[in-house]
Amino acid sequence: MTPPLPVLQLPFGAWHSLPDAKRSTPEELARDVRAAAASPVLSALLDAVDAVLVVLGGRREIVAHNGKAVDAATVSQVVGIRLGEAIGCVNASPGGCATARECETCGALGSILRSQEQERPVESECLIRRTDGAALEILVRATPIELSGAPFTAVSLRDISAEKRRDAYEQIFFHDVLNTVAGLRGWSLRMQRTSDPEKTVTAAERIDVLSRRIERDIQDHRALVLAERGALVAECVPVEVAAAFAELETVFASAASAEGRLLEILPPPAGARLETDPALLLRVLVNMTRNALEAVPERGCVRVSCDREPGALRLAVWNDGVIPPAVQARIFQRSFSTKAARGRGLGTYSMKLLGEKHLGGEVDFLSTIEDGTTFWIRLAAG
Repeated sequence: MTPPLPVLQLPFGAWHSLPDAKRSTPEELARDVRAAAASPVLSALLDAVDAVLVVLGGRREIVAHNGKAVDAATVSQVVGIRLGEAIGCVNASPGGCATARECETCGALGSILRSQEQERPVESECLIRRTDGAALEILVRATPIELSGAPFTAVSLRDISAEKRRDAYEQIFFHDVLNTVAGLRGWSLRMQRTSDPEKTVTAAERIDVLSRRIERDIQDHRALVLAERGALVAECVPVEVAAAFAELETVFASAASAEGRLLEILPPPAGARLETDPALLLRVLVNMTRNALEAVPERGCVRVSCDREPGALRLAVWNDGVIPPAVQARIFQRSFSTKAARGRGLGTYSMKLLGEKHLGGEVDFLSTIEDGTTFWIRLAAG
């Protein structure tokens, strides 16, 4: 039986130093291009593979390719440049592919280097942000080959965005709903087993809260699916920030992520009002707050606040933790997560998608050792 292909799992900062950024000389590059062009087997492989396939020379420049596309990212007229530059990765400039700090956690670079080092095929997933704003989720397979007695690397790229997105939606949806259903069953059993009127009322209230949570979970996931398709329409109305904060407090009154932690929601400025979609705004605030609560230890504090700015209101969620620099560079990428569970990684991505594309605001964060971590959404004041 053929052993399974090893899948590279790169921890943050896995590469203590980036590889040599030196480029091939024109003579060296021309030699490698001729070697690739002279191989009939390689030519047949480039034509046969139904995916993007590039061949890299000794210094990781592209010397041959099949010209196919991955999510509109073409690899035509790219001989002599590196993979990140060909795809349009935002980290490939100004120094070039594999020279930026963010490259230390690049799945594509990791698989290429590991394949060259260990002389075996290596496969990994890679999240790439392109200069045109698009986000790519790619399965990268690097395989060492030999041409004219010299080492080369064949790299195939397959777009897995749709399946990763579907997996994430399903995992999160089932996880959230099943947890809530378990709570419903528990309180239902308590109601059945007690004859105390007060306990019956308490159980009924909890069942009502959990039922509304299931409804909200379904609406949240439906909104995210529609937003991904570009079919979500925001329904903007006047919204009092105080009312939005009160709803946020209700959401986390019995949430598991808030247990043992202090959630402090500060009163907003008097008369603070927005013209926005209240449901979408709540989803953004819930994601920010949930992420913050999950980032702090027991007895840790999370603070929600609202500040006036010229013509705008800034709604922020703070915790005293700090996000490592390598993680900060990828925090808004879809399916990127610091958590190990499958299907995570949509929280920060969705707050960016909903908050900016559909609410017309600005979503960003700042994380330092001195001041902790703050995520915020800035919206025009109503």
